[in-house]
Amino acid sequence: MNSKIVFSLASLCALAACQSASQLEQKPPTWTALYQAPWEPMANCIVARSQGPLVAVTPTFSAGRAQIITKNPAGGVLGTFDVRQVSGNATEVAYRSIYGGPTTDAGGGARDIADRCARP
Repeated sequence: MNSKIVFSLASLCALAACQSASQLEQKPPTWTALYQAPWEPMANCIVARSQGPLVAVTPTFSAGRAQIITKNPAGGVLGTFDVRQVSGNATEVAYRSIYGGPTTDAGGGARDIADRCARP
């Protein structure tokens, strides 16, 4: 019985480690939201709030846009934030999660982070 548990955990870890940001980009966003906040401070806030002892964060910034990748300690992608300036002071955030698409409750913690970062 213990070997079944170990095998199941090993399989889950292997599956999570196989996810890449490019594979995740092929999935529809788990959620998308529009915020009245500047994109760059919003992206920096998401980076800061997403980091933790079990989550590594890799941001990539370009003109008017940031991609923020969150990974587990094994290097498997957990989710991605796509933050982009829409117009003026408006920012669109799209989040993709390995745990599910738009018809799931996945990404609730990520949504809380983005909502908090949009508040002045």
